Amino acid sequence: MGVVKRRPLSRRRILEAAVRFVDREGLEALSMRKLGSELGVEAMSLYNHVPNKGALLDGMVEVLLGELDIPPEEAGWERRVREAYRAFRRLAHEHPNVFPLLVVRPPDTMDGIWLVEEFLKTLRGAGFAPETSLHAFRTLSSYASGYAMAEIRGFAMEPASARVGAATLSPEDFPNIHELGASLRHVDHDAEFEFGLDLILSGLKEKL
Repeated sequence: MGVVKRRPLSRRRILEAAVRFVDREGLEALSMRKLGSELGVEAMSLYNHVPNKGALLDGMVEVLLGELDIPPEEAGWERRVREAYRAFRRLAHEHPNVFPLLVVRPPDTMDGIWLVEEFLKTLRGAGFAPETSLHAFRTLSSYASGYAMAEIRGFAMEPASARVGAATLSPEDFPNIHELGASLRHVDHDAEFEFGLDLILSGLKEKL
């Protein structure tokens, strides 16, 4: 029988394994010891490629950002921006246990900085002022990350997460919430997310 060679460790292999582990087990379960076991090595071997737990978490953010599918520049600024934030939200659906890292650990890696530069270049090329481009980036990023996080954790008064449902509220005391009972039971989150994008992009176009 031939000897089966173990696949060598690399930073990328460790980061991708960490993402898979957290997808399956959750972020709180992640430790260098468990990740080492996942890869079939001692935890100390990981430190040759990832200096500490913080660097591991930052690298996992890098992996997720690398999955973003952004249209080419020829697509036009509005479509490019819209599709980029749709893709960003999809990360939350595909990696709900890892996605919160994008919110609590600002992506200061080169991948994250490149995405900021691409956004600014797209809006500057469309004719927006530098400060407007920066404000737009932060506004859209805050909206998309906030909406995606709410989807992961559950919106208030929607059946999947509600401690207090709209149907249990008094129509006399909460008439406006009560009349939304059916809508809250069957929310189209895709359409609602697009509604928010439309609002922001419509306002942004006024700044051109």
